[in-house]
Amino acid sequence: MVQDRQFADIQVGDTASMSKTVTEYDVYTYAGLTGDFNPVHINAEFAKTTMFKERIAHGMLSAGFISAVLGTALPGANTIYLGQELAFK
Repeated sequence: MVQDRQFADIQVGDTASMSKTVTEYDVYTYAGLTGDFNPVHINAEFAKTTMFKERIAHGMLSAGFISAVLGTALPGANTIYLGQELAFK
């Protein structure tokens, strides 16, 4: 459910979260939408040869969850955030 909190109502220490199991369908759909068919995401045999030892989801897919939390939970409806800084290590 999308919440609609006013900016003035947000307090330091407020939190919000979501839970999502990333499925094979999600990874392939993201790859199709973005054109990012890096084999570490979609090829299990190739991924076994990497430091991860298995396929991994796209980092930007997980970054998209930040947008989901901001736009649905804290603060909620009509929220547009203009930037973020990420480091995938």
